[in-house]
Amino acid sequence: MKFRFEGGKLLSETVVPKEYQGFADVVHGGILGTLLDEIMVNLYWLKGENAVTAEYQVRLRAPCPVNRKVFLSAWHVETKRNIFLTAAQVRLEDGTIVAEATAKCMLISRKNSN
Repeated sequence: MKFRFEGGKLLSETVVPKEYQGFADVVHGGILGTLLDEIMVNLYWLKGENAVTAEYQVRLRAPCPVNRKVFLSAWHVETKRNIFLTAAQVRLEDGTIVAEATAKCMLISRKNSN
């Protein structure tokens, strides 16, 4: 995945090939969960905050067709001590939300600024 920041969000886009389908021509929900997990934790890693996913929940909202571009976004919601509360979505080109997630990402260290 390639990432870019836009405003306070981390964005990415990808095409999920047919090899990752669950039902015929529909992306497996576990693959969507993996993509959401990756974008949420990278929201912090790319800023120099080494965090790991402690817990996350995924809600599948609509079928996601294989071999079509999907757009992912993740954003920070709140910080509680060393836990970053995070949210993310996967959308189709027409704006349909196919999956969304929330996560608790635990800070394990910060990169030195030297």
